[in-house]
Amino acid sequence: MLKVHTQRFGEMEIPEESVVTVLGGIIGFPDFTRYVLIQRPHDAPFYWLQCLDDPTLALVLVNPVLFKDDYAPDLPGNLHAELGAEEGGITLFAIVTIPQGRPQDMTANLLGPLAMNPATRKARQLVLDDRLYTHRHPIIPPAR
Repeated sequence: MLKVHTQRFGEMEIPEESVVTVLGGIIGFPDFTRYVLIQRPHDAPFYWLQCLDDPTLALVLVNPVLFKDDYAPDLPGNLHAELGAEEGGITLFAIVTIPQGRPQDMTANLLGPLAMNPATRKARQLVLDDRLYTHRHPIIPPAR
């Protein structure tokens, strides 16, 4: 077990086999590669990606098909091999931005998803060249 102190969750004990390695880091945080995926409560649609290298860094993630059911970007050809995944063995997450005091305006970055192989706990943030998606896709549709 790894004992880690986090700003958001306090001190936690993390099983070493639950550590997620983000190859190349996350955009803006290239030196931080060790994370843990936290879901609280355990059936919530949102996850926390808590950095183990910096206790102040925690990102909110969501599975993009929960709000964009046709989300199916073309993945790089070498991604499955790089993450040690069989075909179809990759889970995509979108990084969420929540404006302070305005959770109804939260958006998801569909251009820079985090691709993860849950079996190997390896992940990579992708940068897609796809005009179908945006880096600020609304999670909650605007009221009509």
